[in-house]
Amino acid sequence: MKERIFKFFALLGTLAALVAGVLIAQRVSQLSNETLSLAGGALFGCALGLVPLGVLLAVAWFALRWREASKSQSSSNPPVVIVSGGQALPWYPAPQVPAQFPAAEYEHAAGRKYTIVGGGDEED
Repeated sequence: MKERIFKFFALLGTLAALVAGVLIAQRVSQLSNETLSLAGGALFGCALGLVPLGVLLAVAWFALRWREASKSQSSSNPPVVIVSGGQALPWYPAPQVPAQFPAAEYEHAAGRKYTIVGGGDEED
């Protein structure tokens, strides 16, 4: 059923295009040479104006394809996963944290005297 409707509309469109072509040809034959020159120049100018548009569309299409290709190449690398916390990886040594501060490094600080402003001469 759909094929019949499609064929009907295709036949109807073809018939309408033929009738329009005959009517336009009759009208054009009655025009003067100057008018035909003007119409031809306008059509040629419009056609010539489509060339830069076509070049612009081609450049945009190639740029989009190049961008997609560069994205697909960069996505071929494996993702980098960062895990915070947890255990250290086996090839990295665990950080050495001393249980207590070494007393030898801080012995010189034991003999310091502090003066508290607004207080007496006391040693801490």
